[in-house]
Amino acid sequence: MLYEQVCSCTFFLSVRLSPSHIFAADTTTPGVASAPTPAQVLAASTAKIECPVFPKIATDYQTKFLAPMQTWSRQHLNKLGTKKVTYVFSGADIVTPLALFRNADHFILIADQTPEYTPPQEVSRPQIAKECQTQAYFARYGYFRTHDLEGKDSVKPRFVKMLAYSILMSGGAIGKMDYLSIASNGKLEIRDNPAGVKPDGIRFHVTTADKRAVLVDYLRMNLSNAGFHAEPRLQQFLSSHTSDTIFIKSASHLLQKHYFSILAGLITDHARSVVQDETGLDIELFSRYYQIDSYGNFLRPHPLWRDSSSGVRLRDFLSAKNTLQPLPFIIGYEKTSGSVLLVGTRLQRNAQTN
Repeated sequence: MLYEQVCSCTFFLSVRLSPSHIFAADTTTPGVASAPTPAQVLAASTAKIECPVFPKIATDYQTKFLAPMQTWSRQHLNKLGTKKVTYVFSGADIVTPLALFRNADHFILIADQTPEYTPPQEVSRPQIAKECQTQAYFARYGYFRTHDLEGKDSVKPRFVKMLAYSILMSGGAIGKMDYLSIASNGKLEIRDNPAGVKPDGIRFHVTTADKRAVLVDYLRMNLSNAGFHAEPRLQQFLSSHTSDTIFIKSASHLLQKHYFSILAGLITDHARSVVQDETGLDIELFSRYYQIDSYGNFLRPHPLWRDSSSGVRLRDFLSAKNTLQPLPFIIGYEKTSGSVLLVGTRLQRNAQTN
């Protein structure tokens, strides 16, 4: 396949750094440049385009998904007034929320993959080929497969590179990067060196295609009840970062399981709006707290979840409403039975009690 062909050439994306973050001169030794910080080294390495066919991959995605998402979102999502998006079970998908929430300036992605915090000494040709192949799959279908991101039965792609490629696929540019840690009180701590405290994630300072400065945070978390019980600081962090818009897509129906009830409760307790495909909140819980506008088409879940009782409830809910509106793009898992996007705005009676 075209996407599996890798040559020895390397493309470079210009890294935009503010004057205060360019490698500064050592004031104690005039004319001698100080060593770059670990965050600067990581940013420079991460922003390189090493996949030789990435321009074609990005163009394919932009034509099939990005352009129709942007057009549709202006009419249907801008009215939410979203400034901060928290995207749970995100994988490496930054480009979708960037496309849908055009006025947001802070994106928080949360998943269970651990990004690389230091650049490798060298990258093998098979690894670059795997990264190309993984991005090509996303460009074709609009979602990542977990076993691709984790390198199951194959070479493991660099997760930080997958995040970077997703930003670049949107037409955005990567500037500086920071390391993120969540303190015991749930507060987010930002540093340019991972030494001392183990990072919980990374921050990208991004300039979007329309020249807006936005923050994109990726945090590694176990979002299950067991994960929150093991690390209460993570629940404390989410309690203060779920009050605006929650986005959920291709989430393997995890929120519909009893062992993700804490996260479901955090969302319904705090979020002003929720935008999700069929893999998010169970429709019974969702409709209890939110007025729901429905877009697309849905007959049944993806075959992997064909016995899902939540899928049956969603089908019945949509059939009873009979108000599905057109959706000009595929969202979530591609399937012949349809693709649905649900936009929930908090019901007034719940807004008064939360």
